[in-house]
Amino acid sequence: MARIVQILSDTANTEKETLVPMRLENRVRAILIDSDNRLVLIRREKPGVPPYYVAPGGGVEPSDDSFHSALEREMNEELGGTITIHRLVYISEAMRGGDLRVRQLYYVCRLLKYNLDNRNGPEFNDPTRGKYIVERVALLPTALEKLRILSDDLKLFLIINAFQLFSLPEIQP
Repeated sequence: MARIVQILSDTANTEKETLVPMRLENRVRAILIDSDNRLVLIRREKPGVPPYYVAPGGGVEPSDDSFHSALEREMNEELGGTITIHRLVYISEAMRGGDLRVRQLYYVCRLLKYNLDNRNGPEFNDPTRGKYIVERVALLPTALEKLRILSDDLKLFLIINAFQLFSLPEIQP
């Protein structure tokens, strides 16, 4: 028989407690592999901040029909590119402030084509957001260890799983 334990604070009956509703922000990101089997990352450069790398992607908007459509839109905005989405491989969550939970969904994708002249995301119209430089890097633990990849949990996932990502049947050339 299960036991139910109830914990009451001394003030539970004397003060009305206010719960702050938790907000959830879903973001989609690509572990993006190009035709040369290199990992495509965005190098961010902002004044006063050491350069760092992020997986391409961004927030899911209300107009997106699905996480996949959001990821396809983001790849068009950030790379002027088209992709094949293969598989959701990793999810991370982090709190920002006291009421915002940010969920990052990482999909392994194959980059089919891109043209940086066709970028159209809002970040490219705001010079205060810094530079967004597309770089292709070897998907090897030794290469990844040298990069400042945000976030640390993504970097660790990539280092641990670099070789397994190539073993996915849909990624093989």
